[in-house]
Amino acid sequence: MLDTATFDAFGQFLRASYPGVFDMLEVDTFSTHTYLLHWPGTEAATKNYLFIAHQDVVPVDRKSIAEWSAGPFSGDFVTDSTAGVEGWIYGRGTLDDKSALIALMETMESLSYSGFQPKEHLYFCFGQDEEIGGKAGAAVVAAHCRAKGLRFDAILDEGGIISKGSIPGLKDTPVALIGSAEKGYLSVEVTFNLAGGHSSMPNTETAITRATAFTNALNDGLFQSEFSAPLEGFITHLAPEMPWALKSVFANRFLTEPLLLNIYQQSHTGRALTNNTAVATMISSGIKDNVVPASARVVCNTRILPGTTPEDVLERYAALAAKFGGTATPYNTISSGASPTSSTEHTDFVKIGQAVKHVFPEALVSPYLTIGGTDSKNFEGLAKNTYRFLPIVLGAEEVGGIHGTNERISVDGFNKMVDFYTVMMQLWSAGKFPE
Repeated sequence: MLDTATFDAFGQFLRASYPGVFDMLEVDTFSTHTYLLHWPGTEAATKNYLFIAHQDVVPVDRKSIAEWSAGPFSGDFVTDSTAGVEGWIYGRGTLDDKSALIALMETMESLSYSGFQPKEHLYFCFGQDEEIGGKAGAAVVAAHCRAKGLRFDAILDEGGIISKGSIPGLKDTPVALIGSAEKGYLSVEVTFNLAGGHSSMPNTETAITRATAFTNALNDGLFQSEFSAPLEGFITHLAPEMPWALKSVFANRFLTEPLLLNIYQQSHTGRALTNNTAVATMISSGIKDNVVPASARVVCNTRILPGTTPEDVLERYAALAAKFGGTATPYNTISSGASPTSSTEHTDFVKIGQAVKHVFPEALVSPYLTIGGTDSKNFEGLAKNTYRFLPIVLGAEEVGGIHGTNERISVDGFNKMVDFYTVMMQLWSAGKFPE
């Protein structure tokens, strides 16, 4: 349920902190707390660009609060001279995704007072429920855009990061991972019905044993691993930067693809990039300790690769369930196929790379497959290209804070986000770097 008072307070904070934005831009409110801001271009404007961020955050496990170095909803600034940074801002949303929202607001506020006038139209969508699918937030804005005939040349939402230390062969090199597509989403309910009875005289096979056998088989995988188009782009862009041995492996893909796919299966990230992942997330059965249940239910979730449809996935679940006497049906209505793959040759993608290099000159730039879902999926069909990228350098420890304990952003990292959006808005809307 939406915490109305908290969202009201956040809206008041935005208006009080960024008066220039609310004076200069057209602001519309959708549902209860979702905003669409429009910074009109000149009379000669022919293009529309959309930046997306979201206000909502995931909950914090109360049992973990004692493990936080600062209050999870405090926004506290914590100095840390030993880490070689000016300090950290702690709190849920500092990475996912209030940091982008506030950085966009800071950028707009600064540009509005500098006299900047975009040549092309700039739009900003700040949703209220991205973490649960965006149906009351971004989806409502998208429906409004469809009704008005508003289309976008490009969209930039959260997604990839500037990864440091996580890519084999490039351990010391930051890599800007710009999502050119995102995986789809489907949850499936698998049900097993079998005669129950008293636990004193059990059958050798029960609904629970069948559900367990199904779950074990599911762990072996529903699909073969593969390289989707976004991952092909990732390999193409980064192969020339790899050490000689890896460069040779990538250059001879027609011979080494099985080896490469096997390498990707050795980590959970690699498996997520090359597989339609399938995992049991909920299981239920039984009502009493001395009664053998007549049914068991397993709920599974799959993140879908480009090139595979939700129908394909459901068919695979049904076939596997049938082997153990079960049936498979969609668990709920929250499902989506993988997004279309956006062009990495288009000038709008190139400009994102230029903005990255301007602010993070040491970084490489590569397309990527975004594993999680974003609000941008609600705008499918409304943009020529959609890209997913959060402009911040993160190592493995910081990435672990996303939806986890001690989510935080460095002050320098946040300032560079503002620098990136300052360059990005001007490249997209005026076609030039800041003066």
